[in-house]
Amino acid sequence: MADRLTQLLNKHDRLYGVICRDATPIDIELLAQLGYHLVWLDLEHSTKPLSEVIRLGRSITHLGMVPLVRIPELSRAYVQLLLDGGIQILILPDVRSADEAQKFVELAKYPPTGRRGASTTTAAAGYTLGAEPQKTFSEANDSTHLMVLIESDEGYAALDDILKIEEVDMIMVGQQDWGASSGIFGELAEEQLSPKIDRLMTAASKAGKIVAASASSPEDARRSETMGARIFILGVDITIKRGALAERIRQFHD
Repeated sequence: MADRLTQLLNKHDRLYGVICRDATPIDIELLAQLGYHLVWLDLEHSTKPLSEVIRLGRSITHLGMVPLVRIPELSRAYVQLLLDGGIQILILPDVRSADEAQKFVELAKYPPTGRRGASTTTAAAGYTLGAEPQKTFSEANDSTHLMVLIESDEGYAALDDILKIEEVDMIMVGQQDWGASSGIFGELAEEQLSPKIDRLMTAASKAGKIVAASASSPEDARRSETMGARIFILGVDITIKRGALAERIRQFHD
C-alpha cells in the first residue's frame, strides 16, 4: 500500500497541483503529461457524483499523481466511501475547533486510532486484506493523509490545539472564505489576513505538518515556501480554462 504523497515529497522539494471542479479524463491525462503532481477534486463546489470522483481518483493514481478530495461536510458517507475507493488524502473545509479535527481522524483512521469501518475490498489495498489484516490496517492509517482548511477567525483561534492532533498532518488556509466570513474583501482582506496566514504556515511547519498554499505567481510561491509550504495549488481548472479561452479570442478581436 504505497504512500504516494510521501514518496513524492521525498523526491521533490515542492509539489504542484490544481483544483478541479469539472475535470475530464483528458484533463487528468494532460496534467500528468505536463508534470503536475497533485489533482484536487472538489466535492464542495462541484456537481460531480461521488462515484465519478472515485473513478477520476483511480485514473490520477494510475497516472502517477496523487488525488486529493475536498469533502463538503464531515460525514461517514463521504469519508468511508472515498477512502475505500482509493483516495488517500481528504480535505475538510472550514475547521473551527480541535474537536472537529479529532472527529475527522476518528472517521478516517482504523482502530485503535479511529473507528473507520473495515472492508475486504478497498482499492488502496488491492481489493484484499491479505494474510495479515492488522498490518494492512496499519499501513492504511500511515498512508491516509488528512488536511484541514482554516477559513475563519474561530479556526485560527483554535490553531494551536488543532496542530496538537498528530493524525491531522496537512493544513492550508482558505483565504477567500476567511475574508468573506470576516466581511472583508480584496486588498483589505489581503492586508488584514496576511500576518495571520504567515503565522499559521510557520507554526504548522514547525509542528511538522505538511503545509499547502495557493500560489498565483512564482513570487507568491517563493514567499510561502520561506514559511514552510511544500505544496502549491496553482489555480482552479475552470478559471484556468476561462483565462485561456478569453486570451485566445482576444488575440483575434485585437
